[in-house]
Amino acid sequence: MSPSVAKRTRKFLTLEVKLDIIHRHERGEKTNSIACHHGLTPSIVSTIFKSADSIEKAGETISSL
Repeated sequence: MSPSVAKRTRKFLTLEVKLDIIHRHERGEKTNSIACHHGLTPSIVSTIFKSADSIEKAGETISSL
């Protein structure tokens, strides 16, 4: 049997954090720098930036309420 490996827990990110990541990326900040600032991996930051359109639409919807 393989040794037991601790399961990684999912980290919930608020809409504000996701928008901050998108804005930092648009200003030219490096992915690794953004990841370190928020305690995330660079792949998560890249995934958030790839879905920036839908995240920004959600932000507009919430702010209009």
